[in-house]
Amino acid sequence: MTYSIIFALAGVALSVGLGAIGSSIGVGLVAKVGAGLLSKQPEKFPGVLALSALPSTQALYCLLFGFVILIRLGLIGGTPVEISDPIGLAFLFASMPVGISCLISGIYQGQAAASGVKILAEKPENLSQGIVLAALIESFAVFGLVISLLIVFVGIKL
Repeated sequence: MTYSIIFALAGVALSVGLGAIGSSIGVGLVAKVGAGLLSKQPEKFPGVLALSALPSTQALYCLLFGFVILIRLGLIGGTPVEISDPIGLAFLFASMPVGISCLISGIYQGQAAASGVKILAEKPENLSQGIVLAALIESFAVFGLVISLLIVFVGIKL
């Protein structure tokens, strides 16, 4: 019996799950601080919303990567491809850079964006600085996605 497809699907679950956890925690951190500000200054909702949305992109990157694996395996829009156990493990391990980087960067981006809410509270004219500082953390999620995509498209031969 081959476990190859189980390994590959575990990779999908790993990347999507870790990205969703990171984004959920990050958005939650911003929302908690933002709700405090909005209770006193509800007119600042657009800025809080912009900062709250930043950590959600990590979940999108991992979801995209999950679709890439499913498409490569022919499970979406194609004929399923037979793969060996080592190839299934390769898909599982390819999911780690994007999953782990999105988990961690989502949390830290949420912390940075929560600090941006404090900027919004005291100096709303400097909101863009808070957004830029939080957005810098995004690059690490993108690095993880790029490495995972390279592994899937260059390193794994079907």
